[in-house]
Amino acid sequence: MNDQIVIPVYIINLDERTDRLNHILNEFKDKDEFIIEIIQSKRNEKGNVGLWNNIRKCVQLAIERDEDFIILCEDDHVFTDDYNKNILINEIYESYKQGIEILLCGISGVVGSVVPLSNRKFWISHFWGLQFTVIYSSMFLKILDYNFEEKDTADDLLSLMSSNKAVLFPFFSVQKYFGYSDVSLRNNIEKNNVDNLFNIAISKMKIYKEVYEKYIDEK
Repeated sequence: MNDQIVIPVYIINLDERTDRLNHILNEFKDKDEFIIEIIQSKRNEKGNVGLWNNIRKCVQLAIERDEDFIILCEDDHVFTDDYNKNILINEIYESYKQGIEILLCGISGVVGSVVPLSNRKFWISHFWGLQFTVIYSSMFLKILDYNFEEKDTADDLLSLMSSNKAVLFPFFSVQKYFGYSDVSLRNNIEKNNVDNLFNIAISKMKIYKEVYEKYIDEK
């Protein structure tokens, strides 16, 4: 059954970032479980505003196409060695039945509380990182209706928009460091800070997973 399922992926890319476009197309070249669409735009002086506008474009297309969910994908996404097609598909549909509205496949920041839902899926109160994220249709109008302000960031905002969020771990996605960020100043604090953020997030999630497996999963 999973071989017949195709997952809609909307890839956000600035048209001047040909290095990122080449990178992301290469990531998907052998992944026939996805149907990808490139959402290109011109640079916005405010990278966070530009990203949100592109997210809105993706959501509008999803509504027009009557999608139940989409994957938002940034052009610096990288599949990890833990990526598994069947697990992703099963988790997407299981999460839909559970009423989850945002399913994160890899994050650069674990902020606030985490509660294990299984040995590979965890409820999370707040997160950083949207590079490969399942957004369900129950979020679509919330996103379109929000009046985005220049001080907002997409990941912080989506964290606040819904309490029904979960992250898969081990991560299926991390970010490639290109030496610059089109969106967030927090990623330009120091060289290779993107890698540092993911390493910290992975270390935190490992603790939650180990605790779940030791005290809950074995019962």
